[in-house]
Amino acid sequence: SRKSFGPGTEKYRELGTVSNLLVFNRLGTLPTRNFQAATFEGAAAIAPQALGGIQRRTRASCAACTIGCEHIFELTDSRSQAPPGNEMEERLAGGVRLEYESLFALGSLCGVSDPRVILEAAALCDAWGMDTISTGATVAFAMECAERGLLAAPGLRFGNGRALLDTIRAIGERRGLGDLLSGGTRAAAAEIGGGAADFASHVKGLEIPGYEPRALGTMALGFAVGTRGADHNRSGAYQVDYSQAVDRLDVGPDAVRLAIETENEAAVMDSLILCKFLRGVFDDRMAAMAGMLELVTGWDVTAAELRETAGRIVTAKKWYNIRQGWTPAEDTLPRRFFEQPLPDGPGRGAVVSEAKLQRMVASYNLARGWTAEGWVPEERLVDCGLMGTGVRELCGAV
Repeated sequence: SRKSFGPGTEKYRELGTVSNLLVFNRLGTLPTRNFQAATFEGAAAIAPQALGGIQRRTRASCAACTIGCEHIFELTDSRSQAPPGNEMEERLAGGVRLEYESLFALGSLCGVSDPRVILEAAALCDAWGMDTISTGATVAFAMECAERGLLAAPGLRFGNGRALLDTIRAIGERRGLGDLLSGGTRAAAAEIGGGAADFASHVKGLEIPGYEPRALGTMALGFAVGTRGADHNRSGAYQVDYSQAVDRLDVGPDAVRLAIETENEAAVMDSLILCKFLRGVFDDRMAAMAGMLELVTGWDVTAAELRETAGRIVTAKKWYNIRQGWTPAEDTLPRRFFEQPLPDGPGRGAVVSEAKLQRMVASYNLARGWTAEGWVPEERLVDCGLMGTGVRELCGAV
């Protein structure tokens, strides 16, 4: 408890996760206008330090949490772009919880720099029960499609706050264009055609969160191999890129091992129901988690045993995907990241090398005890206690 209340979590108490926005913008890793850029000229206007016309109302937390990262914002004027007397006004009156991922997805990714619009968009997503990352990414994708002439939606342009709010509502109601977008970027791109799949920002159908793969080489691998798709909560590889352990613009072989370590840590933390923001509190996270587990259960558990457990967890997820029809071709990124260099930021000119990424994916798979292509051998399934009828057929007859 004392450690969790220390300097390692201070920024989350004081500013919440939105505190990441200006740092990521300075480092050139802030996805902007559907990943067409990595810096946003309107970042200062929507940063937590200067949310124009908005003030923090209160702070909330999970039960018994000492961090309190949830920040609730209230609006200090009445310039709502939503029709009066509807559920939006009621939600805004009660305040809006804003996280970095919501801020980036509904802000820079859509080119929107009006903080009130972003808060209204977040509130509308909450009202409809829609994920803010997937929603913002899908609208940003639609904006680019419209600007390219692939969609007949004249007002759907980057920076148009009204269009953002209207499209979110249309998605929630599955009305008009919203019906097309309601299945996310992968499904929409398949229907739109015209090369839209090349810039649809998803991996395995899950929209990419607020980390630019061309400027974060280890995270690019984490996204590509993720069993759930592009999920920053299952792979914390961006931690490696933001450290001194690698050159994030030109990662080496060590990035594979380090990416696996962050993925293992996430698997264990989720299993123990621990907050991910505790990562910065402990010097040796696995050893600390083993110690906590022993205190609660009395089990004599070591850090090495937790790593083995994490490996079994990830392998079980991989096996499930294989059973559902996964193929090695899915462990990749949208073509934009291979073909379009970053136009701005410290990583200007950077692209993800497709050949290098595939070599890293193969190394990752082998390190997991799978084949280079990503199939799970029978012996690995036996080790994980997952052996069952038809395993050879399900796992590619390896």
